[in-house]
Amino acid sequence: MLPQSFSLWSVFAVLLLACVGRAQKTVISSDAAEHCTGIYSKRDWGGPGESFIKVDLQQFKDKNPATGEAFISLIIFEYQDLDGLGVYDESLGRRRYICTDSMVSSGLCSSDQVNQFIVDENFTSYAQIKTTVLTSLGTNDFSYTVSNTGYYCVAAYSPDFTSNENTFKVLLNFHNAFGSLPASQIPLLPLYGLLAVIYAVCLGVYLFQVFKHRSELLLLQKYLAGFFVFLAAENILTWSLYDLENNSKSYPMPGGIRFYIVVISFLNAFKVSFSLFLLLIISLGYGVVFPKLPRKQMNLCKILSVVHFLFLGAFTCLNYYSSESQPGQSATDTSYSVDTYQSNSWLILSIAFPLAILFVVFYFMILNSMQKTVKMLKEQKQIVKLNMYKKLFRLIFVSLLLMIFAFVISTIILFNDNVAQSIEKLWKFDDVLTNFWPACLYFLIFVGIVIIWRPTDSSYLLAVSSQIPSSEAAAGDQETPNADVFNNSEQFGNEFEFDDLRSLESDAADANPFQDPSSDTVGYHTSTSKSEVTPEGNPFEDPRSVDYDLELEQQKMKESNSDGKFQLDDEEDDGLAGVGGPEEQVVSPESAEHAGPKDKSD
Repeated sequence: MLPQSFSLWSVFAVLLLACVGRAQKTVISSDAAEHCTGIYSKRDWGGPGESFIKVDLQQFKDKNPATGEAFISLIIFEYQDLDGLGVYDESLGRRRYICTDSMVSSGLCSSDQVNQFIVDENFTSYAQIKTTVLTSLGTNDFSYTVSNTGYYCVAAYSPDFTSNENTFKVLLNFHNAFGSLPASQIPLLPLYGLLAVIYAVCLGVYLFQVFKHRSELLLLQKYLAGFFVFLAAENILTWSLYDLENNSKSYPMPGGIRFYIVVISFLNAFKVSFSLFLLLIISLGYGVVFPKLPRKQMNLCKILSVVHFLFLGAFTCLNYYSSESQPGQSATDTSYSVDTYQSNSWLILSIAFPLAILFVVFYFMILNSMQKTVKMLKEQKQIVKLNMYKKLFRLIFVSLLLMIFAFVISTIILFNDNVAQSIEKLWKFDDVLTNFWPACLYFLIFVGIVIIWRPTDSSYLLAVSSQIPSSEAAAGDQETPNADVFNNSEQFGNEFEFDDLRSLESDAADANPFQDPSSDTVGYHTSTSKSEVTPEGNPFEDPRSVDYDLELEQQKMKESNSDGKFQLDDEEDDGLAGVGGPEEQVVSPESAEHAGPKDKSD
């Protein structure tokens, strides 16, 4: 039902096969007088009801002058029995399916078959071939019981009783024993339910790792975790849509279900577009190699994603209301079959062509950016990050091969010289091939990405480690423009929140990660109070560390002056800062040593 896809092959397959949201009730008319679909017998799939085909004549224009009633000739047959229909007319060099007066004269059919479908009585059919003539509005007490699973077709014909074309409209009800879903889609109901459960289990495992390393998460890992939640919810909603459609018996489709279909289609479009966006910025080195991408580069990625989302959303909505793939030419020569691509090819191409171009652009940018990022990491000998991107490159390359393979297979199935026979053989796997396989492939690729970028004890430190090129040549390399990010922090901002700095704190309480290593005051502590911190002091130093140092100094002074010459009370802490008269300040040699910087500052 949904064209699930991740920058792989799903949308290309959807461009070839309309396979979404098609109800088992459809209308045929004088302009599109044939429709074919697969039906499961109750014996093969089961269900509470019976499998059958019913018709309902809803409209006709001209009556038969001889009887004063409508005259709509109808035939139902299984596609394997197509050779049992019609007779070969040597004068025309082709097979004819409707009996005419001239054919009666040629002995090709009998007079009681005029304007009706011709059936070879000596043909051994796979399933029953049934014909009738509809003479009034309604069902005309006509029903076809499906005893064998197969690909069944219904065709209708009405002659022109006047100089104008005779028109009609017949509602067809292809009913499976299990419910209202098309037979080719019913396997997707349990399969998508299983995929939703797998998504939920994998999401639980991943969120446990996120919670375990919650103080060490990168912004990119937060995006991936949130998107993982979205994917699990989207798959559950997709499964619920299949279940809702299977249990719905209304025709036309209720407005609530139609709205639900639109919502799901745009959720799916967002999934694909955001997946390509994430893949592109990761390939550009966002989060792990560079803290920020240049603003123009990031805006370009966003614009491409938004345009892709709009086109894909329109395309998925269109496919939701398209019928299933039909033989391009009517099997019975009555007219073109229902909802073929010949009837709306201009609309399909107007959306599919720019969508295909956007996919090509995305793939080119992703692979090109990946190549440059890998080259830069290799030159800088950043082995850990290089291995991460090599794994990602292999993952993308495999997905590209699978996309090309599926694109070729889908093209052969739909556009070879024997399209109708291909549909007859593959109708059971049509939606599994075009819908569920892309969904599974997307799941595997996404899980591969979150495993590569999973939260670990060292992932945060790896990301915030220095990314400045190790050589002047690498720093001036024009092929790595993102290297300017590290020299223009004001332009690109800070990738990480200050709350995340706690993950970088040392186990030692007095360790200062912001201390200049070139300074000659490393490890030097003063006993000045907090009120007298000079501009040269460290603004990032924890005030609690200063208080702790003061307490240590006081304890040393008490121990060294245990002879009772003076008392250092808690309220006299400010005495260390020079408060009080000269006669009140008795300084020991140890305290004098620590007070040296203070004296100099005075």
